[in-house]
Amino acid sequence: MGKEITEINKDTFWQFIEEAKGQCGKDMDAMLSWIKGRLLGMQPEQILKFHTVLHGYRDAAYKYGLWTAASLLMDGCTDDLFIDFRAWLIAQGKTVYMAALENPDSLAEVEQYGDCEFEMLSYVGNDAYVELTGRDVYEDYTAEMRDQMLAEVSGGIKYHPMIEYPLEIRDAVAVYPKLGDRFVTRYGIQCFFMGSTWNTSLPGMKELVEKGADEARKFQRKQQRKNQDKKKKQDGQSR
Repeated sequence: MGKEITEINKDTFWQFIEEAKGQCGKDMDAMLSWIKGRLLGMQPEQILKFHTVLHGYRDAAYKYGLWTAASLLMDGCTDDLFIDFRAWLIAQGKTVYMAALENPDSLAEVEQYGDCEFEMLSYVGNDAYVELTGRDVYEDYTAEMRDQMLAEVSGGIKYHPMIEYPLEIRDAVAVYPKLGDRFVTRYGIQCFFMGSTWNTSLPGMKELVEKGADEARKFQRKQQRKNQDKKKKQDGQSR
């Protein structure tokens, strides 16, 4: 067991999560109990920091590209489910979390359990704070704290070039081929004729989906060129 964590910041937060994961594995109820127990042994300001960092990383993962990948992984993902998915992703630890934002297709290699949802992780800091202080954490968690933490954690994340775009199925399976292959295998060719994945009646969404489709075509052409160059290099080395 590593050094006991007494102060929470964005680095010790991940140590905290990794230790919880190591102790509890896929048992999410046990993980919640373990985390809350450890938080109750800390000062209230550290519990508040835990809540702030956790929500900072959850907010930093609010990206349409990740949402697209989660929809392939989970056979559909509503806005509420996407909140719970991002909490579940955090519970997998820093390596998995960072990899998913750098390349959402890496989720194809992550073991699925608990329906890829961990709603209660978002509340565990508040639960501990209330129990220790009698105050709801949101009485002390300010918008300024939220925005500062989001900026801090986002600066350490390498994002996939398509992370900002909501993609329809045809483009999604091409941009995220491992997840796409699994999705097509489950649903067959008819998946390409499903209606829009996104609520295009929302302001700006139709334009963003169209922009995503255009960027997906550019991304695919770039990937094809890279693959061709790689093959030429390999062919040259084999001669």
